Amino acid sequence: MLLVDDHPAVRQGIRQLLAAQSDVVTIAESGSASIATSELARWVDVAILDYHLGDRDGLWLTEQIKQRPSPPPVLIYSAFADAPLAAAAIVAGADGMLGKTALVEELDIAIRRLFHGRQYFPVVPKALAAALRSRLNRSEQPIFSMLIDGVPPAEVCERLGITAADLQVRRSSIVEVIAPNRGTASLSARAPLEYRRQRRRQHFPTE
Repeated sequence: MLLVDDHPAVRQGIRQLLAAQSDVVTIAESGSASIATSELARWVDVAILDYHLGDRDGLWLTEQIKQRPSPPPVLIYSAFADAPLAAAAIVAGADGMLGKTALVEELDIAIRRLFHGRQYFPVVPKALAAALRSRLNRSEQPIFSMLIDGVPPAEVCERLGITAADLQVRRSSIVEVIAPNRGTASLSARAPLEYRRQRRRQHFPTE
């Protein structure tokens, strides 16, 4: 597991929380979002990333990891987890999101779901999705809608007649607009999150 958080005490705490799980081992850690950190992901089965990581954030790091061959699933694990961040994480290519207030049991569930090829996101309300979509230009709006609705990136490219590289550029542009504390402020209050436990975007075998 790769653990990225800019607070050493937080990394130590997560490590201790998961220590009781004999099959969950942290093999790489970092306190920053960088190309070097993204390279560490090649050795792990799951990457757990904080959102706020200094000059760059966990969504930027997610994008870097997902551009590498055979990338691991990515969990955004943030004290600022909310529905707008979930929407931005989906567009960036993350596989799940969880708040740091979650119990260790839920963190363990999220990690295992990601390891088995499933996702772990809260529900993005339709009204919020529509509000975020309205901020985007016309070429970006269908991409956002399809990704939020669970359409696999390859199918998005096929439907729109664009390349994977084009899609990545547009995804980055969308994230820049909708991510909380980036181009614009968050649209939501800190409401409790209802997590999806069904499969999203792709079909995988049952654990």
